[in-house]
Amino acid sequence: MSNDISATARAEHDQQPIVARPSGSVLATMLLATLSVVTAIGFGRVFSGWEFLAPMLVVVIAIHGVALALRLLVVPGYIAVPLGVVVLFGLIAWKYYPTTLSGPFPTSRTWDFIASDLQLSRDQFPTAVAPVAAVGGFVVAATAAAGVAALLSDAFAFRAYGRAEATVPTAVIFVFASALGVDNHRIADTVAWLLCALVVIAILRMLHAQTEYAWIGQRRRVLLSVLPLAVVLAGCAAFSGAVIGPRLPGAGAKGLVDTGTSHDVTQVLSPLVDIRSRLVNLTKTELFTVQSSEPHYWRAAGLPKFDGTTWGLPDQDLTRVSGTFATAPLGSHEVTQRIHITTLGGNLVPAAYSPVAINSTNVYWVDHTRTLVVPDAGIAAGATYDIVSAVLDINPDMLRGARSQFPPDAESTALPTDFPDSVSQTARDVTADAATVYDKAIALQNWFQTTFTYDLTVQRGHSNNAILNFLRIRRGYCEQFSGAFAAMARSLGIPARVAVGFTQGDLEADGVYHVFGRNAHAWPEVWFDDIGWIAFEPTPGRGEPGAQAYTGVEPQQAAPGNDPNTVAPANRPAPAPTTTVAGAGPATTVRPDGATPTTQPADAASAAAAKSTPKAGVSPWLVVFAILLFGLIAWLAALPRLVNWWRARHRSNNPTERIAQSWNLSAQALGLLGLAPQIGETPLEHARRAARMIDLDRRTLGELAVCATAAIYGGLGSDSTVHRCDDLAGQVIEQVKLRLSPFERFITKFDPRRAGLLVAP
Repeated sequence: MSNDISATARAEHDQQPIVARPSGSVLATMLLATLSVVTAIGFGRVFSGWEFLAPMLVVVIAIHGVALALRLLVVPGYIAVPLGVVVLFGLIAWKYYPTTLSGPFPTSRTWDFIASDLQLSRDQFPTAVAPVAAVGGFVVAATAAAGVAALLSDAFAFRAYGRAEATVPTAVIFVFASALGVDNHRIADTVAWLLCALVVIAILRMLHAQTEYAWIGQRRRVLLSVLPLAVVLAGCAAFSGAVIGPRLPGAGAKGLVDTGTSHDVTQVLSPLVDIRSRLVNLTKTELFTVQSSEPHYWRAAGLPKFDGTTWGLPDQDLTRVSGTFATAPLGSHEVTQRIHITTLGGNLVPAAYSPVAINSTNVYWVDHTRTLVVPDAGIAAGATYDIVSAVLDINPDMLRGARSQFPPDAESTALPTDFPDSVSQTARDVTADAATVYDKAIALQNWFQTTFTYDLTVQRGHSNNAILNFLRIRRGYCEQFSGAFAAMARSLGIPARVAVGFTQGDLEADGVYHVFGRNAHAWPEVWFDDIGWIAFEPTPGRGEPGAQAYTGVEPQQAAPGNDPNTVAPANRPAPAPTTTVAGAGPATTVRPDGATPTTQPADAASAAAAKSTPKAGVSPWLVVFAILLFGLIAWLAALPRLVNWWRARHRSNNPTERIAQSWNLSAQALGLLGLAPQIGETPLEHARRAARMIDLDRRTLGELAVCATAAIYGGLGSDSTVHRCDDLAGQVIEQVKLRLSPFERFITKFDPRRAGLLVAP
């Protein structure tokens, strides 16, 4: 009987699935990581430039490495996946918010910055146009998505034993990036992704195959033997899709769902919405030309409304509002302009501030925002407008003697109730030594001009979150500079708003200013009683012609070429002709002769920023959580090894005793199911009772019981029988584990008296 049971059990054992070897798991993990890398490269169609790729690849590859390590340590999935999410958060904090860390640990500031950036990206997502800047919330969200996809792919592949399912998370990310991104390297990206995905599916199918034993000889090297064939087949499929797919009938037809906008946003001046798109994507696109007696900023509109999210026009239908031009004020001179539209769209006509006459009866004048509006169809290509503007002749003494107590409307000083106190405090610190409204405006302007950097790669926006992010990184372009200046001025009680339009453009040989997409610009305006709205220039590398007398900033704009970060002329702006202003960056002393001023280092700006920024530190709850988490992981990872080490030290060299130990271990494991051996019960009796009460493999349990009976009562056993009994005991323990609930297994792992019962000999 014993021989019959042993033969049957051995034949059944030969057909059991074989656990994948570590070498195969490592190779499959590398292939899966390659698929995640290709998915990350696909974000190159969403972001401008490739600066995003290196940190994203670090995060994605590290996640795959962590997932592999947890699998090799036999950490359960319900612990490994949450732990992977924690590691992902730490990697994102380390790569994108290193200054908020306390040592290697994230702090409460880290989470605040991440939440702020993600909220900003969510608000901007409906109007964002690819390619977007690879900074802030957009790149953090993309990296987090790629990291989560990598984690889920690993779980599907090696914990749920999936094949094609393992490619689903990265497929979702790849398709999402393809739908939102521009049409760059579309075919190459798709071919590379399909190739990797098909290879991964083939390798996982072979890795999870249920038959790895050959009839004769040793186990076949299935994984390595099918790899070349899988690569060839995947390459053929991907190549066929790339070559044949675009040539199929209807491949170039319009999609069933049109995901594009109804107009080209890069050709329409929506206030503060598409400035960056113009600056990045339209550096060589001419929008309009201006034949003028002198250069100025060509202002399109003033934006007085700030709701904490965006600066915008008042709540009224501008296409139905018209008014009478104001008369030219005293102390102004006329500037005539002929504006010829080439590709500029929208409803707003740019002109030098402030227009007092126009030759067209189809253009309405909105006095509240000093805006020229073309109703209904808007501006048409080829249209020409003759405009006369009255430009004030302003000097510092006039502005320093003026007040700002009577703005034209309450909207000019309004701030949302949740406007950050830290921003208001920074404004007060920067202007602490400025006595007049003008001096405070100059202090803010000089602080931005001297301590910030012009950079188009930062995340766009001008909401509360965007202002906080901008003041933290001290990099941005005109949208951030103008919005932050105006909001900070309002926090001081100074009426301010944002103006949008264009710098003067390039004066070419035809004597006409040619205005391009790279000339799109935004700047703040401050109200002065009995004078009106006056423009200031906080954006480094930009300066309005004719305003240098009171701003101290020489005329500058984006230089011709492909890089709008480059300015022409390339000289640093001189400070405004005012007295020494402390608290506005470096203390600047102005010479009466207008020569280049001397600049002395000062710490006021840095102190202001430091005062308004909370000090980083590890919160106590985070320390406690980290200690508990790492303690839990260490205990779960080390306990099985300790059990095996203890058994090895106390393992008998006698074959019959080792067979008895294998049976006792199986019997104790059955006790976890309420099937502990009874007093006086033999192994065979125990096996029959256990098999009757629960659905266990009777042959496996019976063979082990027969061997144990022979060893215990007959003193029979050999080394080959010892190894066979160890294997049978391991199968019984695995069957017991499958019948325990996840909670029961989790609790058992914490108890060293019971944890050993679930560890195979």
